[in-house]
Amino acid sequence: MIKPDKLLARQLQLQAEADEIADEMHLKQLLLTAGTPVKVGSAALGLMAWRDLDITVVCSKLSIDPISRIALKLMSNPQVRDLKFINDTGNWNIDPTYPDGYFLGITYESRIGNKWELDIWFIDEPEKQPDLYHIRTMPDRLTSEAIISILSIKTVWAQQREYGKEVKSFDIYTAVLDNNVRTPAEFNQWLRSRNNNTH
Repeated sequence: MIKPDKLLARQLQLQAEADEIADEMHLKQLLLTAGTPVKVGSAALGLMAWRDLDITVVCSKLSIDPISRIALKLMSNPQVRDLKFINDTGNWNIDPTYPDGYFLGITYESRIGNKWELDIWFIDEPEKQPDLYHIRTMPDRLTSEAIISILSIKTVWAQQREYGKEVKSFDIYTAVLDNNVRTPAEFNQWLRSRNNNTH
């Protein structure tokens, strides 16, 4: 088990590195051409356990044109390894509780050789976007104990192939903040209980 002070130090290091990556890629200037970029997820909440950066761009009107120009600029960056595009609008959006949106997923290698995963959503109904809601409502609930618990569980699960598919960061947040889960072992029990209840 990694000591709490090391978990916190690594979190702070990753947060600072995330800001450096955004500057290195000129992300703010680039994304402002489509709307207002908002840092969300673990980088915004201070819950980083690995190199990923989530940004939601709030657009006044959702349009593919500025997003395609942004994608083209990112594709021409020699440090971008791959770029994935998802159209989650109209008939492709099968969840009415989520807003229509376009998604860019990027794998980027920093100048110092670290691999980063970036998830960028473009939406025009911010009131329906969960990650924007979370950065408004979660910070007041993040006690020191909760932060350590989340970081320790995320660090363990970062090595699991199920992570990001069957198990997501928000599952960990829910377990810790709503169900008082504190350790990776307790999280495993919580998952088993949840899965049993859904079958």
